[in-house]
Amino acid sequence: MLRTLTVFTALAACLTLAAPVAAQPPAAPVLQASAVGQTVSATWTAVPGAFSYRAEVGLSPAQVLHAQELGPVTSFSLPNVPQGTYFLRVIARNASGLGAPSNVVAVAVSSAQGPPSPPTNLQAAVSGSTITFAATPPAGATGLLLGAGVVPGQSLVVLPVPLSGQVSVPNVPPGVYYARMHAANAGGISGASNEVTVTVSNACSAPAAPTLNVAVNGQAVVVSWNAIGGAIGYRLDVSATPGGAPMISQPLPASQTGVSNPFVPAGTYYARVVVANACGQFSTSAEVAVTVTAPTGGSRTPNPPPGQRLPLPNRAAVVDEIGRLYRGDLLASCVASGGNNTWLFRLVQRLRQEDTRWGLNWKRGRVNDMSQDVITYNWGSQADEGTREIYVIDVIIGHCGNPVAGWIDVTGQGGADAIWTLQPYRSAGFP
Repeated sequence: MLRTLTVFTALAACLTLAAPVAAQPPAAPVLQASAVGQTVSATWTAVPGAFSYRAEVGLSPAQVLHAQELGPVTSFSLPNVPQGTYFLRVIARNASGLGAPSNVVAVAVSSAQGPPSPPTNLQAAVSGSTITFAATPPAGATGLLLGAGVVPGQSLVVLPVPLSGQVSVPNVPPGVYYARMHAANAGGISGASNEVTVTVSNACSAPAAPTLNVAVNGQAVVVSWNAIGGAIGYRLDVSATPGGAPMISQPLPASQTGVSNPFVPAGTYYARVVVANACGQFSTSAEVAVTVTAPTGGSRTPNPPPGQRLPLPNRAAVVDEIGRLYRGDLLASCVASGGNNTWLFRLVQRLRQEDTRWGLNWKRGRVNDMSQDVITYNWGSQADEGTREIYVIDVIIGHCGNPVAGWIDVTGQGGADAIWTLQPYRSAGFP
C-alpha cells in the first residue's frame, strides 16, 4: 500500500511539472539613445522570451507620434532625422503580446542646415465642396504641410502637400475655414505662409421638378415623366385625395421614368413624382388627377351541371397584388380600431371584373353582420344574393394586428351558415 501511494505521489509530481505555463508579458527593456548630427542611434537590453520589439516616438514624453515594429533586434540607427527634440521608448513583444514600455529617452537633433523659409502666395479656390490650395514652395524644401482650422491660426487638420505646392481637398462640409502652409527640410519646419480664409457653402440646389404624364386605357394606367439631370432616384406617390397622404409610395431607380399598371380599380386618384439628387435635395411634380372607370357588367362562369359545384378559382395572386397596391387601405381595414372596409371592397371589385360570382359574406348567417376579412364565391346555380352554396376565403391575415393579404380557404370552418351578399359593397358606392 505504501509503495502504491509513493507511485501515485511521483506521478502527480510529474503531471504538475508537465503542465503548460501560460506565457507572461515580457519585461521592460532598458533603453539608451543619442543623436550625432541628424543621425539618431538607440540600443536596449534584450528581454528573455521576446521575439520582437516596437519603437515609439513622440514630441512629448507621453505622446506616440509614430510607432514601428522592428523585429528581433536590440538596436537601430536612423539618419537624416529633421531637427527637433524627440522622446523615444521601446516595448518588447512575446507570445502574450506587448510588455511594459522602457524608460523614455529625450533625443535632441540639431542640424547645420536651418529650417526653410515659409511658402509664399498661398491661395484657395472652392468648387462645390472641394477646396484647391496652391502656394509657391521655398528653395530647399523637402516637404510641405497644410494646416487648417475653424479659427485663425488653428490647425485642427494637418495634411501633407506635394512639392508642387498644390493640393485638392474634397468633401469639405459647409463652413468657414482658415488655412496656412509650412515647408520642411532636414533642419525642421518653417513658419507659416500667409493665411487664407475659405468659405464652403451648400452650393447644391434642388433638382428640377419632373413633368408628369398619365395615360388611361380602360383600367390600364401608364404614368411617365421626363428624366431629370443629377437624379439618383424617383418616388411615385398616389393619394385618394388632392395633396393627401400617399396610399401608394413606390421608390424607383434613376434609370426608370415610368410605371404601368394593367389593372387599377375604378376611382379618382392623385399622382405625383418626387425626384432626389445626391445632395439630399428633393422636388415634386405637379399633381395629376387620374380617373379610372369600371367597365359595365362583367363576365360570369356558367352554372355547373345539376348536382355538381364549380371548382374554387385560386386568385391568391390577385389578392397579393391588391395588397401591394393598396397597402395603406389594408393597414386601415380594422373597423374595431377606427378603420374601414375600403381594401376589401377594392379586392371584390377587382375579382368581379373576372367573375361576378365573387362577393362578401354575412357572418354565420347574421344579415347586416359582414365579415370584414372574408370574400365568397357562389359555386352553384342559385342566385347570388342570399345563397349558402359558397366557398369562404379569408383574405386578411392578422386582421386587427399587423394585417397582410392572404388566401386561406375556410369553407365550413365555423361558417356553415355563411351567406353570400353584395349589399355592403353596393351601399359603399362600388359598382
